[in-house]
Amino acid sequence: MGRDRSLDPTQEVQDQITLIADDLFPTWVHTIVTSFNSDMTLRWACRAGDYVFWARCQGILSSPNQPFKIADIWELRDGDALTLTNRPADLPVWFDLYPTEVSGLLALWMKKRLDEGYAPKEPMEVPNIWRVFAGNRLVWVGPKRDGVHFDNGVLELVDFTENALVCGEPLYIGDHWPNFGGFDRHDMSPESMRLCQAGWNALILSGFPRVVHTDNCWAIG
Repeated sequence: MGRDRSLDPTQEVQDQITLIADDLFPTWVHTIVTSFNSDMTLRWACRAGDYVFWARCQGILSSPNQPFKIADIWELRDGDALTLTNRPADLPVWFDLYPTEVSGLLALWMKKRLDEGYAPKEPMEVPNIWRVFAGNRLVWVGPKRDGVHFDNGVLELVDFTENALVCGEPLYIGDHWPNFGGFDRHDMSPESMRLCQAGWNALILSGFPRVVHTDNCWAIG
């Protein structure tokens, strides 16, 4: 998570964005959706004023006007970079997969590691990674810039058809603890709210995902 949350501010921000965005709902209809498949990596060079939010589908029985729920939000700084990947070769060098976090051919690779003495106690948990499931979506919003598709503040909308790891770097030391994407709902400017509204509308208009992961066992491979 970007920072400690005692009152789940992502829900409060989602409520604010949804309320304000209702009047603007038909506006954003041209956002290109990137399908994130197997053996794939995306890299985003971020700037101050950018936001990335991770949304989970609430299921086919959810309201058509709110099929997604925000799982987390990162507020980015100049110099921040995000890697979205399910390729072992592109995982951060400091990140280790837990034995239950691999499937397919990667299971053979993990068995070899275990045979050689690899014995992690628990899955790695740090504030700059998200374990994203198939059916989740990521929305990147921010100011316009050269070389990046821009649609009323939406820089990219990703539809995950496979599980993936999302990693933000670099980590910062704040209050003596490592942190990334520190987000404070009280610091959002009107322009920040407008950007997030644009991202939320693009997310809703993108429709239900075609592929949804049905359990909480995250793995790649």
